[in-house]
Amino acid sequence: MRALMNLAIEPALRLFEVSTLVVINPSHQAVKRVLKVMADTPMGAIQIVRDRYPRSRSHQVLSCGPLAMVAY
Repeated sequence: MRALMNLAIEPALRLFEVSTLVVINPSHQAVKRVLKVMADTPMGAIQIVRDRYPRSRSHQVLSCGPLAMVAY
């Protein structure tokens, strides 16, 4: 599973699913994407999506869950 993460914004303590509209070309066509984001708070998850996709809009947190710690 790939997830967006930026420890400079927030530590990764939870896994959020964030829905966003991402502008894909200069004529402002957009696609809806659901991204998995690792952060501590919903606002931190949205900030990470905004940093990754600067022209994105209409952010919505769909779900939140704890990260599963797996020891090997």
